[in-house]
Amino acid sequence: MAVGIDFGTTNSAVAIADRDGVRLVPLQGATHWRTVLYFEQGGGLTAGAPAIARYLETEGEGRLLQSIKSHLASAAFSKTYIFGRRWTLDDMIAAYLRQLRAASPIDLGNRCVVGRPVRYWGADDAEDDERALGRMREALAKGGFDEVVFEYEPVGAAARYAARLDHDELLVVADFGGGTTDFSVIRVGPDARGEVLANGGIGISGDAFDARVIDAVVAPALGRGTRYRDELGGEAPVPAWLYGHLRRWHYLSFLKEEKTMRLLERVAHGALEPARFERLVRLVDEDLGLVLHRSVEGAKVRLSAAPEVQVALEAIEIDLPVTRAGFDSWIEPDLDAIDRVLEDVLARAGIVAGDVDRVFATGGSSLVPAVRGRLAARFGEDRLVGGEELTSVAWGLAARAYQIWPD
Repeated sequence: MAVGIDFGTTNSAVAIADRDGVRLVPLQGATHWRTVLYFEQGGGLTAGAPAIARYLETEGEGRLLQSIKSHLASAAFSKTYIFGRRWTLDDMIAAYLRQLRAASPIDLGNRCVVGRPVRYWGADDAEDDERALGRMREALAKGGFDEVVFEYEPVGAAARYAARLDHDELLVVADFGGGTTDFSVIRVGPDARGEVLANGGIGISGDAFDARVIDAVVAPALGRGTRYRDELGGEAPVPAWLYGHLRRWHYLSFLKEEKTMRLLERVAHGALEPARFERLVRLVDEDLGLVLHRSVEGAKVRLSAAPEVQVALEAIEIDLPVTRAGFDSWIEPDLDAIDRVLEDVLARAGIVAGDVDRVFATGGSSLVPAVRGRLAARFGEDRLVGGEELTSVAWGLAARAYQIWPD
């Protein structure tokens, strides 16, 4: 049996392959898990779907951490303290992997093929990339996987698509994940054997789109741009960096650290628009990151079918309109940056858009109409295909694992 693991910024999935084919591993009945950890006072720790359930049961009394993959390339982040215990990044990822292993009804063994983005979120150079791989390798070893091969995530997605073919094609894989967007140009099919012509990626995708909604709609309702009176009686702007943390899911949980909570209390005491700033205090104090994430992401999803939706957070009493036209305009700079990466990948592959037979778009953000519209404008709507947006990478990684370890 061979194992493929797609450890994603937002969602994770596992698949296995053997002589009977490739199949997804059910994780307590689900095809994928949210990549989250929930820490409780007294040492309780849950991951994935159980973490979300436990978070709701305890009404957010613990600490919910999301998007931990996004820290892998960062030299600035090495550890944090949660309820008095020191946690390194690889320890947190290992804890997630151990619980994912425990949730599997199948013994996953000690070797696997693990997906990696073409470019890790926040990686500026080869040193950052190697840091991310080293941390991931250490976490996998602590999670019981001491024989690991890394494979590009879009290459895994290409293997899933190619399994359906009875002829060769020149394929562009567009993998729009939570933290990164990756492209690969690959020759696939019975005789092509998965020749990769070029890869490229950028640390912009679904989380960045959500952050645009935070900036434009949510942050102003939580006091961004307002002022407060300091201890000396003077006025100062509410610190903008608080909202920079707010727009990134993987930073939001760290606002609850003691030093930041003291700052929030001082600002709240002198806030000139207290009702707005108090919403931010409650969001942080009550650990409502999951609520915020679900609300904003849900609005983004609903915009795929409606011209206007609401971002509603009942817990902090906001109900805000978002239009598709507004959303499309907010993410336009992100789509322009993604387009430049795609252009570079095509150039390095030595092809033009007209040479491409199919574009396989995968990952949750591939369903955003503006994303699909950019691809259709370049390649033609008739050449776009998709499906299994949250599990195709895991499937392909397992198939790759079986090529390496057919026994």
